[in-house]
Amino acid sequence: MTSNELRKNFLDFFKRKNHTIVPSMSLIPRDDPSLLFTSAGMVQFKPLWTGDVPLPYKRATSVQKCLRTSDLDEVGKTRRHHTFFEMLGNFSFGDYFKEEAIVWAWEYLIHVLSIDKKYLFVSVYKDDDEAYNIWHTKIGLSKDRILRLGSDHNFWGPAGNSGPCGPCSEIFYDLGEKFSCGKATCAPGCDCDRYPEVWNLVFPQFNQTVSGERLPLKNRGVDTGMGCERLLTILQNKDSNFHTDLFYPIIEEVMRIKKVRYGKEPVHDISINVIADHVRALVFTIGDGIIPSNEERGYVMRRILRRAVRLCRNIGIEEAFLYRLVPRVVELYQGAYPDLTERREEITLVIKSEEERFLLTLEKGLLQLEDTIKKNRTVSGEDAFKLYDTYGFPVELTQEIAKEKGIRVDEKSFLDLLEKAREVSKAQTKFIPKGEWKVLKQGSGTFVGYDKNVVETEILRYNEHDKVIELVLRESPFYAEAGGQVGDRGKIKGTDYMLDVLETYWYQGMIVCHCTLTTGRFAPGHVFAKVDMGKRKESARAHTATHLLHAALRKTLGEHARQEGSFVAPGRFRFDFTHFKPLSNDEITVIEDIINQKILENIPVEKLFMSLDEAKKMGAMAIFGEKYGDRVRVVKIGDFSIELCGGIHLENTGEIGLLKIMSQEAAAAGIRRIEAVVGMRLFVTVRRNISTLREIAQILGADREIIQKVRDVQDRLKNLEKTNQEQQLKLARVEAEDLLSKARKEQSNVIVQKFDAIGGEAMRLIADYIRERVKNVIGLLYVEEKGKINHLIFVGQDLVNEYPAHELIREVSDIMGGGGGGRPHMAEGGGGDPQKIDKAITYLKDKIKK
Repeated sequence: MTSNELRKNFLDFFKRKNHTIVPSMSLIPRDDPSLLFTSAGMVQFKPLWTGDVPLPYKRATSVQKCLRTSDLDEVGKTRRHHTFFEMLGNFSFGDYFKEEAIVWAWEYLIHVLSIDKKYLFVSVYKDDDEAYNIWHTKIGLSKDRILRLGSDHNFWGPAGNSGPCGPCSEIFYDLGEKFSCGKATCAPGCDCDRYPEVWNLVFPQFNQTVSGERLPLKNRGVDTGMGCERLLTILQNKDSNFHTDLFYPIIEEVMRIKKVRYGKEPVHDISINVIADHVRALVFTIGDGIIPSNEERGYVMRRILRRAVRLCRNIGIEEAFLYRLVPRVVELYQGAYPDLTERREEITLVIKSEEERFLLTLEKGLLQLEDTIKKNRTVSGEDAFKLYDTYGFPVELTQEIAKEKGIRVDEKSFLDLLEKAREVSKAQTKFIPKGEWKVLKQGSGTFVGYDKNVVETEILRYNEHDKVIELVLRESPFYAEAGGQVGDRGKIKGTDYMLDVLETYWYQGMIVCHCTLTTGRFAPGHVFAKVDMGKRKESARAHTATHLLHAALRKTLGEHARQEGSFVAPGRFRFDFTHFKPLSNDEITVIEDIINQKILENIPVEKLFMSLDEAKKMGAMAIFGEKYGDRVRVVKIGDFSIELCGGIHLENTGEIGLLKIMSQEAAAAGIRRIEAVVGMRLFVTVRRNISTLREIAQILGADREIIQKVRDVQDRLKNLEKTNQEQQLKLARVEAEDLLSKARKEQSNVIVQKFDAIGGEAMRLIADYIRERVKNVIGLLYVEEKGKINHLIFVGQDLVNEYPAHELIREVSDIMGGGGGGRPHMAEGGGGDPQKIDKAITYLKDKIKK
């Protein structure tokens, strides 16, 4: 059975059991800030078990894209660990429970897939007699094939810091003794490869709070997850996941392109396995809009990409290579995930650009590491972390190179620094509720803000922590942050208190208001909720403007210019899009002109609700990676722009006022970022700029022709600089001749001189003058400034090979505690301790004598 056949077969089986087939959600969890990635099939269903949202169905089945990095170091070494994987699952929300889940799982494996039951073992939670009895009496498994295991094996969840969890029952497949670790204790649940877990049947019956308390779930049920890759290994009779039709075609592509061997050398095989796994993960994450970067999800993906690049070097691939595998990955998955085909070129170019960028920093990192190793007999945790953090240099590569030279890496100190960095990153994650929810009434809140900005409503649930009150309203006029648009702000007035709403966001299917108490004493009940319409109007101006910008970019640059992300705030926005070079000034002017013309045309902004199929027929653009329901909202601006969008917009384009692009930069490899302002914020910016120009005009004494006046000042400065340089050159010649005269008298080829007040340029001129006249000279020139030594070393042409200046400067700088670098004939340093200059001079002279 092929992978495509398996996906369809699984979904069809549970469809016959009255399950609703639910498409895979994005790898970016929409409303769970405690998760970086979608890590299990149940993530999109979490609110359905807790009862926070109305049930759209009681039974569901899906094939979910997942990403986990907890076992990153095991990927490629074992036959079963991966970063990206697909999870086949069936789910029950207050409907069937353990018996049906177990019976149907057994039916599917034995009667549909025809797996020989003699190879199957199961485990249950140690106290779960119900599940044990179902396996033993209903299914008929002998007691020696049913294991009772503890919570480390058979209690699952929650995904994140809170949510549904419960006991589970796992199904294992015995691959045979040749895969065993050989221990007498080897059995299902062992860490070796003999008994891979095939299917995990989780029975969510508790809701774990942030504090760890487990409360009964309103809709207890079933959450099963079966690794598509592991199941295929069994069905295709392979001895490794990497030999199935999900991986081996990628491995074959590696062998075809680079003529490398597979299956002969274990070390090479591990590297190739990791490359195949990681490029697959990169294709899917970039396809879902996660671009490698230095922040959050992007940081994880950059680490995965760089790990793969490093392992390419292990098999003799020194150049950018991963991007060449993208077409094969897309081809393998186009049947199940057709949207990947649309983005193949973009994904390829992003990966290629990231590879090329890292290969440059990799070389710099190698030079830095070589320098560190020369200075010390160990690589400190600080040095290893600097290489990792600044150059993207994997610590494994640092350890590998250090080991070759017999030098130790302080791994413990490195890991401590890494953990601190992770804690800082976690602390920056915003709006993860810390307190316990006090539930007054069930419900997730209904957004009514498209039509109303003031409503009388009631509080459904709330929690209080750190002077913050977070609450869910029955009807909420506040827009929750989504699609890049920031959440609404405003006021909530109770009987005897007032709350400031600082932010509104989604959390596990609920619209949550993040508030502080401004007056009175908080008490739940009926309230009046009012949106800050000034802030909302400015946000709407910026949001409608992003739609105009998106259309203008595509018309100006081409259809490849697709939105990759945005941040929309009152009066300003940031817009990321696919493009592989900076915009020219002429292109920016054209784009601004197109947008402002559409603003002046005062085009109505229509918001239409329709089916997804109808929207696609209209030509509405969808943001890749976003999940859309059967009914969607379309925002249409004449015949210029039409997109699927649930955000807050204006009634017509004229309300934007005007738009000005303020900056552009590279957001990531192959992704450009534009920042722009609109409306009142643009007016304030223009007024401030005019005020600045007037002030400049007053300083220059020119009411008009300011630009010409600035040019005149620049010309005068250039003339003064030229005169100054000529004077410096004359002084440098005098100083240099004095130093040469002194050296001749002392019959020394080492020149050392301290200057009282001189700049770096002057010292360089002196050094050049001496080097032109003497070929066998070495000089140290220095000046003390603000309690630090700035110094320069120069070397005559005849001594450059024996005493390269850039090596001498490092040795001297090490003694004084500063830093430095340069070229073989001249190098500069700074930051040295004045108390150690004599020691450094003595070291230099002794070195030359030897």
